[in-house]
Amino acid sequence: MAINFLNTVDFNKNQLNFAVIQNLATDPATGLVGQIIFNTTSDTLKQYVADTQNPPNPGAKTPGWVEVGASSAVEDFTNANGTYVSNSIVNNKATGNVSTGTVDLSAVDGTSVVGTRFLSKDNTWDVVSNVAAATATTLGTVKLFSNTVQTVAAATVSTIALRTYGVQFNSAQQMVVNVPWTDTNVVTYTLTTTAGATDPTAITTANINLIGSDSSTDTIKIAGVVSQVLISETGDTITVKLADGAFSEWPVTGVNLKLPENTVAKTPLAGDNTTRVATTAFVQNATTGLLQLVGGFNADTGALASPLSGNLTSGAARVALEVGDYYVVTVDGNFFGNAATPLTTGDSVIVQTAAAAGASVEADFIIVQSETDLASESTVGIGNVKASTAIDKLGASVTYTTPTDGTATVGVDINSQTSMPDALDNTDQVLLYDASSGKNYKAAISQFTAHGSKRISLNTSVTGVSNQTSPPAGTQGWVIQSNTVMGVPALDCGIELMTDAASSLPLGQTVYAEISRLTTNAITINFVAPTAIAQGEYQVIISRA
Repeated sequence: MAINFLNTVDFNKNQLNFAVIQNLATDPATGLVGQIIFNTTSDTLKQYVADTQNPPNPGAKTPGWVEVGASSAVEDFTNANGTYVSNSIVNNKATGNVSTGTVDLSAVDGTSVVGTRFLSKDNTWDVVSNVAAATATTLGTVKLFSNTVQTVAAATVSTIALRTYGVQFNSAQQMVVNVPWTDTNVVTYTLTTTAGATDPTAITTANINLIGSDSSTDTIKIAGVVSQVLISETGDTITVKLADGAFSEWPVTGVNLKLPENTVAKTPLAGDNTTRVATTAFVQNATTGLLQLVGGFNADTGALASPLSGNLTSGAARVALEVGDYYVVTVDGNFFGNAATPLTTGDSVIVQTAAAAGASVEADFIIVQSETDLASESTVGIGNVKASTAIDKLGASVTYTTPTDGTATVGVDINSQTSMPDALDNTDQVLLYDASSGKNYKAAISQFTAHGSKRISLNTSVTGVSNQTSPPAGTQGWVIQSNTVMGVPALDCGIELMTDAASSLPLGQTVYAEISRLTTNAITINFVAPTAIAQGEYQVIISRA
């Protein structure tokens, strides 16, 4: 018995080796267009065509079986020369392999006249209209510089000398005229200044006078207070600079005044609370004895943190101390090597007694313990641990050491938990460790117990089975919801097709159709069939991986 394929078979450009076309002693009464057989009586390969007439009749078609290749060659071919195109070979009812020879225009040399059309290289018929471009000695065509219409009326013809100019071509063969032009509009500039004022509060000025050839004069004035700005003029140069002592007791309040870098100023007396500018020396004297952050240090070795250098607690060359010096611990350790004074990162020490280099002792410092914030998922800090009382989170046990030192022991308490019921539900979950990925996963009981197969009919009355809404043209399709039928995605299911009770073929015969898994939980089965497939005509065995 032949294997039944109920869909198109795609060999994906692979060879079909040792295949034999269906052998029949007589041609079937009908067939499908494109179907082929081998007629053993006539020893011919035949194909079923839509119209056996040759040449085809525009009217009614006559489908039937014809010998493959019987009409593949030319049986009747006739050609003739046209008015303008000729063939080197003229055929009259030629057959077999036919040639027309060389095809060419039949035009001959001649003389063109006005109105005569010619075939241009863009394959259009044109009329001769253009001639060669004009030159200084030859009449010809020209090109306008612009198509814009000039609205200004032309001047009358003049006989005045030096107003006649020749016409010439530019590089684009456009006519242009070069008109000589001389600009006689000359403007001269004269620079003068006014006398400076003697009053320190007066305004000193300098004027720039622009005198045109039409005797008009425009003046630009530069002005400044004499005690602050000096303005001078030498020839055509105006010099502006600060007056001597410009920063000493200005008569008016300055706005946005910025002193140059490294400016030296007079230091106010100690205790001065006026609005005078405070110098570096004044600030240092006023802040002596106050806290001054110096930097970080390693509490274990005493080494100062970068960018500082030297050592705070160890060695003969340890740094000198000033009252108020403030150091922060960056690395845990025992201060001055004293196990009774452990310091952790974030703690700090403050100098209370000044000491020379290499003379400092632990008593010269005040120890400040840092406070620690509450712990979070991303921050180390103070926290508390307790076992959950939630029903879905039971099983964890937390025990603190005695005496309490902040250390808690956490473990999984299995023995104290309620036993699982004998009747397990397929949705019940267990925790598993996946050695291949190094991760924990949950698994349903069904994943351990539900491996197997089912046999269902392709009938929409079956739960999880439906007709394909928009099957490909020429096919009929069913959709099986794998999550409903087997409880797993479509990629985890295998399918075997066979005939069911309603089929015209024997029950239980394996058949082949197109099976696809285009979505997560949908298995699509498409049949190619000339007639409608009845409900329950086919069934599937669906297996679960």
